[in-house]
Amino acid sequence: MLSYLSRDLCNIARAATRFGQSAATSMELGVSRSRFLGIGLEYADFREYQEGDDIRYVDWRMTARSLDSSANDYRLYVKVFHVEQMKNVILVVDLTNSMLIEDKIASMFYTASLILELSHRLLDKVALVIVSRGVEVIQGLRGRDAVKILENTICEERNVGGDTRLSSTLKIVKPIARKRASLIVLTDYAHDIEDFEVLSKIRKVMFIPIAIYINVYRWEVEKPVDRATAGLIDVENLVSIVNSLEEVYKAIKTHVNHVKAVLSSARANYLEIQGFSDAKIKTARIAEVFLKTRYTYIVI
Repeated sequence: MLSYLSRDLCNIARAATRFGQSAATSMELGVSRSRFLGIGLEYADFREYQEGDDIRYVDWRMTARSLDSSANDYRLYVKVFHVEQMKNVILVVDLTNSMLIEDKIASMFYTASLILELSHRLLDKVALVIVSRGVEVIQGLRGRDAVKILENTICEERNVGGDTRLSSTLKIVKPIARKRASLIVLTDYAHDIEDFEVLSKIRKVMFIPIAIYINVYRWEVEKPVDRATAGLIDVENLVSIVNSLEEVYKAIKTHVNHVKAVLSSARANYLEIQGFSDAKIKTARIAEVFLKTRYTYIVI
């Protein structure tokens, strides 16, 4: 149950969601169709051939009916298509114990709602993967449907908490990854290096682009005071650690740098977000990372 952490997590999540959706709306990114030559979602129209057009897209039937009797000549016509925009987005949301901190929940829901609203406007199909006490998968969603499910999950306190390894998503994601898919992961640093190494391999194993948004609570990575002894409890496995604050944060810094090195080596798009305020500041960057990942194709 969430009550031992905060009875306000539901309200925090809902408020952050509204901010995220509003930010996406202000970007005016939508599904207005553009007309381009070439293979697209559906045939749109035809027009007269212009210098530089690809001869492969000439509509020969229309051309055959375009005889100009006065000039005794034909006019070439080319096909025009609507641009294909829909993609398959797999969104993995980490709701294990270490994520159940107010500022993390706020930044994560802001990020998720921003991404899902953009995805909704682009007509994407969303597969939502929730990692907590187990792994729950809901497929065939639109972006706004996925947002509602996330809100209900945190507000109804169901399938929240636990210490499921992030790497367990690989065997879940593999069978649901489709053509034109991209994988978006919302998590934190509180996982083993091996988990991030497995995530990084997804790009090579399944040939799909991946973006990882890492949510951080400030005092997880910054020392609040100097010269102190820290008594910490690992919320994932309830193991207590007593050490000097200097040594604790030295170990944290080493782990964080290792994670960043793994992600950089795998050429995975990643962005660190330090709380709700930082998420709002990085609104454009959050959208940029998502759209860049969404439009990327992995060539075998």
